[in-house]
Amino acid sequence: MLKSSRDQLLYSFRRVLRPLIRILVRSGVRYDEFLELVRGVYVETAIRDGVGDSAKLTRAKVSLSTGVPRRDVDRFIDNDGELPAAPKTLTATLSEVLNRWHTDPQFVGPYGIPLELEVRSQKSRSFSELVGTVDPSATIHDVLEELIRLRTVVWSGDTHVRTISRAFIPVEEMSPAQLEFFGNALTRLANTLQFNLDSRNADKRLERSVISDRGLPRVVVPVFEKHVREKVSDLLIDLDNWLSPYSADIETGPEFERVGLAVFQFVDPVTDATPLRERVSDDPK
Repeated sequence: MLKSSRDQLLYSFRRVLRPLIRILVRSGVRYDEFLELVRGVYVETAIRDGVGDSAKLTRAKVSLSTGVPRRDVDRFIDNDGELPAAPKTLTATLSEVLNRWHTDPQFVGPYGIPLELEVRSQKSRSFSELVGTVDPSATIHDVLEELIRLRTVVWSGDTHVRTISRAFIPVEEMSPAQLEFFGNALTRLANTLQFNLDSRNADKRLERSVISDRGLPRVVVPVFEKHVREKVSDLLIDLDNWLSPYSADIETGPEFERVGLAVFQFVDPVTDATPLRERVSDDPK
């Protein structure tokens, strides 16, 4: 890689890492914890994705290619618990329940309006039946409680519930659900960009941005945000309706790929070019 390209790559990663490090610092995650994580991910990536050629991969080669000491390579390979993992959450189930409630003819009334559902019923369509079609292992009470907490479902009388939103956004700062969304969004965006940067992939994945060339007056920003929410919401609902027939009663497997479109608004922060030495005080002598 040319030095100019390498410099740009490192600079780009520095920019990407800053908002991520900001979250870690705010959450009390220390540098040594982050360094341990990065060390493990280097080892994991080299093993799972290869290190640039087809030669047989060895522990020594992983260490040489990544710069991670051999003792650490051995430690990550031999101990499954060295890299953090998260327990399964209800996020995917909640999303699919809302989707099916808005698209499945069994749970949609005239003019495409989702039906009010009795929580439990042996005689008619019910919320428990809806959840069971999505995830038979899920606890009905937990799913309903979470959807109510996320303000996408409300009670209608003492026995029925209705949905008031097709999408949900976690409302508790740094909650497991919010952090799962954060990880999914960044991972998907990074994977798309990495795929498009790979010259071996002739057909690139969709990745487009529209940017105000010279910025917007601050008083206009709320107007733009309202316009974006309306237009993007219409587009996403249309795409969700298009995808729904392919998702019904289909078991996932190696012949299926999870695809979708992620849209996000951004505001570039003002660059602070003040030298670091001018932002800190000298230690007392």
